[in-house]
Amino acid sequence: MSRYLRLRLDGQQMSLLGIDSGRFEAAHEVNEVVLAPGNRADLLVTGTIGTSVLRAHTYDRGRSGGIMMGGVGSTSAADIALATFIVAGDVVATVAAIPGQPVPRDLRTATGTARRELIFAMGMGGNMGGGMGGDTGSGMGGGMDGGMMSATINGRAFDATRVDTTVQFDSVEDWLLTNTSPLDHPVHLHVWPMQIIEQSGQPVKTIMWQDVVNIPALSTVRVRIAFDDFSGRTVYHCHILDHEDS
Repeated sequence: MSRYLRLRLDGQQMSLLGIDSGRFEAAHEVNEVVLAPGNRADLLVTGTIGTSVLRAHTYDRGRSGGIMMGGVGSTSAADIALATFIVAGDVVATVAAIPGQPVPRDLRTATGTARRELIFAMGMGGNMGGGMGGDTGSGMGGGMDGGMMSATINGRAFDATRVDTTVQFDSVEDWLLTNTSPLDHPVHLHVWPMQIIEQSGQPVKTIMWQDVVNIPALSTVRVRIAFDDFSGRTVYHCHILDHEDS
């Protein structure tokens, strides 16, 4: 669960219908799809006669100078062939256009009740699970004893007994997800999907909902969240497995 998948099916037409639980009003024609750990995609493939290979191409999610990553980049070593796609037989009539979907909920004009910032950082940690200061934020694992890399949110490693963020039920909040580390972090908030409002300070012009939002290295993503349907305790975390496990 640390591998990013940059998927291509060259020679075939791919239409992206949605990411995670989010659905697009109209399908997006794409040449490739990048999935961070925890993402999923709904793709429609319109077949063209011939043989194509579904490949996961290299994706560079950054570089760490610490012990955990061995001081090297995290780009996969080579492209990987995942499946062979063979289209054969008589040509059939082209299917009708993909029907439009209901317009997704759009929180861009909603009135927010709170603003928060979650800062994802990596550094040389101490004992696993030890707090590192800061006022808010859930953790993603401190390093093991011996100076392993420690991944934190708002300076803190995970503690199951601690509540970091309290949200008013049936409210809409604006969260700025800031990645100060040299590695991408895919962020997952359980229960509530997130609408992506800005990426690196630039507004997103389409309605984009995801359950796992990737924050590229040394950048920011702003999301808006409607905390409805469920009131209770849950968790948010990075979906990189060694961070999540800690």
